[in-house]
Amino acid sequence: MTGNVSAQVIPTPDSKPKVILSKTTDPIKVDGILDESAWQNAQVIRDFRQQEPYEGTPATEKTEARVIFDGRHLYFGIRAFDSEPDKINARDLNRDSGFGNDDKIEILLDTYHDLRNAYRFAVNPLGTQQDALVTDEGRDVNVSWDTVWYSEARMDGEGWTVEIAIPLSSLRFRDGADTWGINIARIIRRKNEEALWSSWQRAFGLERVSQAGELGGVEDLRRRRLVEIKPYVTARARQNVSPILGNRIENGVAMAAGIEVARIGITPSLTAEFTANPDFGQAEVDQQVVNLTRFSVFFPERRDFFLENAGIFLFGRPGVNQMFFTRRIGLTENGAPVPIDYGAKVTGKIGDFNVGFLHVQTREQTAEDTPQQIPRQQFTVARVKRDIFGRSNIGGIFTNRQGGTTHAYNRGAGVDTQLNLSNYWNVYGFFAKTFTPGLTGEDYTFRIQSEYNDNRLNLFGVYEDIGRNYNPELGFAVRTGIRQYFGAATYKIRPTAWKNVLREMRFTSYLEYYAERQTNTLQTRTLFTSIQADFSNSAYAFFQPYNGVTDRLSQPFRIRPGITIPAGTYQNRRAEIGGGSDSTKRFQMDGNYAWGTFYGGNRREASANFTYRANEHLSLTAGDSFNLVELPQGSFSTNLFTGRVTYNFSRKVLSTVLLQLNSAARISSINARVRYNYRPNSDIFFIYNQTTGNGLERPTRQFQVKVTYDFIR
Repeated sequence: MTGNVSAQVIPTPDSKPKVILSKTTDPIKVDGILDESAWQNAQVIRDFRQQEPYEGTPATEKTEARVIFDGRHLYFGIRAFDSEPDKINARDLNRDSGFGNDDKIEILLDTYHDLRNAYRFAVNPLGTQQDALVTDEGRDVNVSWDTVWYSEARMDGEGWTVEIAIPLSSLRFRDGADTWGINIARIIRRKNEEALWSSWQRAFGLERVSQAGELGGVEDLRRRRLVEIKPYVTARARQNVSPILGNRIENGVAMAAGIEVARIGITPSLTAEFTANPDFGQAEVDQQVVNLTRFSVFFPERRDFFLENAGIFLFGRPGVNQMFFTRRIGLTENGAPVPIDYGAKVTGKIGDFNVGFLHVQTREQTAEDTPQQIPRQQFTVARVKRDIFGRSNIGGIFTNRQGGTTHAYNRGAGVDTQLNLSNYWNVYGFFAKTFTPGLTGEDYTFRIQSEYNDNRLNLFGVYEDIGRNYNPELGFAVRTGIRQYFGAATYKIRPTAWKNVLREMRFTSYLEYYAERQTNTLQTRTLFTSIQADFSNSAYAFFQPYNGVTDRLSQPFRIRPGITIPAGTYQNRRAEIGGGSDSTKRFQMDGNYAWGTFYGGNRREASANFTYRANEHLSLTAGDSFNLVELPQGSFSTNLFTGRVTYNFSRKVLSTVLLQLNSAARISSINARVRYNYRPNSDIFFIYNQTTGNGLERPTRQFQVKVTYDFIR
């Protein structure tokens, strides 16, 4: 193909734009300068339309995108014209940043053209990368997924350009397919403008994979068999670190080595992964929270091996009633790491089936000074989902934990389905059952939910039933022995008279009702109303005039040492106000204040967060959350301060220091990390952790150096 051919089809919900992939035999230098002749001969994508602020209208700044390939890489060349280039926002050098303060280009690739799942690649004007896996049209977006690709960007008097090379070995696809899904989005941060080539309707967006455009001419793409191994070596020095078991304190220097991950492409669309004696020392520490409820807090997974392709294993209600949750593997209840001997995983696609298999073995832990032990355990998960109809699926899951001190085994099985009945209406449901020695009867759960969402109205309804003996030891369930009824409605308006100031108003109400499963008596009822205003400059304000919670305590609730709330039924009434400033500026803040009754007393809560981005190298963040609780049984206060300093020397050398001060736990912690990305997917980490305070027997300190090297063919 020769000459500049423009993709000028105007997208509508019933018409998808299409671009044809061009092949080049000339070398492409990824330097952010689109000076190779192959770019001039490629078809041009030009017709970008606004999703925000004015749906469907042409973008205010011109964008031109081209896509070509050779035998090993898929290339994107994008010119983002800007009439005010000196106002381009570019302040973030952190890989996998959300670019909430920056201009950016996003690329979506549906390589199976299954209208459900996709890769997402994003670049800001500094060339900083973010990659993610999109599952089930955004039901799960795994930003922690990383792969090897290359990007460079440059700013000039006409705007900015970006050049991207994605190795075909980094993608999964079917050989010989003639069409992929593709979409491109551009965010102009100072205007709060989001423009897309396709799927620009406000109810859709980039993650609505089924509404993406089409990439033709891909039948000649061939993925080389992926062979990758990423070993690591690490050394750490410890002082006063408590072991998992025993009363002794660990001090001194230790070294370790292992395979962080090894990958082999079984087929172009199916990949096997393996890890041996992995070390997750570089994973970011958990953000501390102050928990004033009687339920467990859900902490997200942060370990690389478990984050890879995690979306395929998603089953149930994330963070509330999840059949499988990877933090049950290799971590104790209080978050202490249990060594992993090995792990194996197979994920990918076989025809119309998405499949996932995971098996991990943890190491036995014993101590001479205590009868406690953690036995060797094996964890197995199998997941399969079949694509049905246009964008729906049906699937099943099986989980197994073998070995343990409480139960010799724990197993679970379930089926689920997601039905997309229209572009605006979907239904999701699941049924699951667990098998635990000594626990029989009421050992199952099921849920049905329905959601409708368009530009004006969002409706959401749920019925969920969880038996008292339902016991997903490889999952997460906040409550058991309950029935939940939930209904929510949001009405959205965009006042045209104030469109230059006020973008959208949202009015939300919901009713949530938890009943004891056997007697159907009330456990918790919540009635909530709120109003939120989103302003044109990205600032927002909200007011929650009423949040009423009726909570029945069947047994006393120890909320703090020395303070116990008696059993009974309590009426908690609360109001809240808050907001945030313009997120496009160097200085940004948000906060809230809430007040009301609380278990027969009163509670006042205030929080504030501040961020200052001096430039692309330095950013400062501070936040504080304060609670004052006055109860008949006693009064107390909590204060949680979080501060972060980030200094990035370049895209390859990144450093951050995180400070957390928790008055409730009476501890303070420091996590400092330097990352040197000396080649793609290969790093040297320097990590320092320190925890001190009256809540500990003695201060603990640990310094670690970790080196990884990615061998990939």
